[in-house]
Amino acid sequence: MTAQTRTPRLALCADASRAAGEDPIGTAPHWQEVTVLELDVPMWAKLRDVASWTPQQSGVFERMRGKVEAAGAGFGLLMSAPARAGQPLRVRHYQQGNGGYQRRDYQSDLPQTEWAHGLIDTLLEPENLNGWQAVESPASGPDFHVCTHGTVDAACGRYGVPVHAALKAADLRAWRTGHFGGHRFAATAVDLPSGYLWAHLTPELAVQVARREVHPAEVAGHLRGFAGLPPLPQLLDRELLVRYGWDWLRAERWADIDGENVTLRFELDGLKGTARANVSPAPSLKLPGSSHKPDLGDVKQWQLGAVTVEIQATP
Repeated sequence: MTAQTRTPRLALCADASRAAGEDPIGTAPHWQEVTVLELDVPMWAKLRDVASWTPQQSGVFERMRGKVEAAGAGFGLLMSAPARAGQPLRVRHYQQGNGGYQRRDYQSDLPQTEWAHGLIDTLLEPENLNGWQAVESPASGPDFHVCTHGTVDAACGRYGVPVHAALKAADLRAWRTGHFGGHRFAATAVDLPSGYLWAHLTPELAVQVARREVHPAEVAGHLRGFAGLPPLPQLLDRELLVRYGWDWLRAERWADIDGENVTLRFELDGLKGTARANVSPAPSLKLPGSSHKPDLGDVKQWQLGAVTVEIQATP
């Protein structure tokens, strides 16, 4: 009998990223606002199936394109599993402001198949939210949205599931979340309302970060960036997070980009300042974009030049 030749199993893309020493900073998407749809896990695949969309569902994204072009920033769409399956459609909406993002919760009597209404009413026609029931949001603490979408990439199932379990076991707010980009950073998470995205989390590290029990300097290499800023200013923002510690989460910041020169103006607890630095390309890496395909692609890396911070004198 001739033994059949088996195709070797591909290495997980997250393992390749860690082995190469990839710095994830600058890979956070730039979001002006984020809508989280609470959808049962089987619904995740249906929402991603573009061919099955109704004209209304397709139209949402056409309309959003114009909004994104006008604002210069995108929007986040997250799918999170509700605490109990089979519930009516519920949304969490985050808008940038006051340092990070502000959260508002709403529930409806609509079935989850009407997910397009959640996007229309939060992102396009917010006056429609008057027809939803407002739900009280938590006063403080982080919301961790951990990608556990193993059917999209095996790395997210392998590393995201135990991270989510650890956060829940620690009595922290965490949701199993569908794919939002960045397979090779598994376990990856969106940390709201701070607006930070994290990479290569372990269960222990995720709990420490969520509790802010570790200094940012110790986890800077796990930071993908602040979604409230474009990619290059995310490097300067990380440096200021390290300098000011977790207090930096309260900072309001605005970026100006002139080629490789980045200026970040900020206000933190009454302190006003301006930070400047040059952000230039570093040698790129060749890495897989997926755990399911052997193809390698160029992955950008960045380096931060000398940082100057000027504090505005108070009268």
